[in-house]
Amino acid sequence: MEEKTILAQILRVLDLYAADMRKQFEALYEKFDSLQRQVQALNEKTNTMDKRVEDMDKRMEGMDKRIEEMDGRFERQIAQLERTVNERFERLEAKLGHIRVEPVETQETVDFHSVKIAQHDRKIRHLLHAR
Repeated sequence: MEEKTILAQILRVLDLYAADMRKQFEALYEKFDSLQRQVQALNEKTNTMDKRVEDMDKRMEGMDKRIEEMDGRFERQIAQLERTVNERFERLEAKLGHIRVEPVETQETVDFHSVKIAQHDRKIRHLLHAR
């Protein structure tokens, strides 16, 4: 009987140990499941972030294209403005050239008339003295 009692006690201890082990395994499985859920959530967040980064890359590419187009337009506009300004300066230079010639011609006319007036003055004085 004593053997049966010892065996029964050993079986009870083994059952308790097995029950404790089952509880520990269940706790480990729960922790493992929790970790799997966390990893899955992190993977989903990572995928979301990847999509956002891809969207941002596409937007940046679009912005780069627009900036390049704007740069091209600005360069064309600047070139057009330069041509327009150059044309207008050329017209101004032509006008100023004519304006410069006019005072020279006017001065020559004034000089000619001054000489003639001086000649006439001398003739009038000569005629007045000759009387």
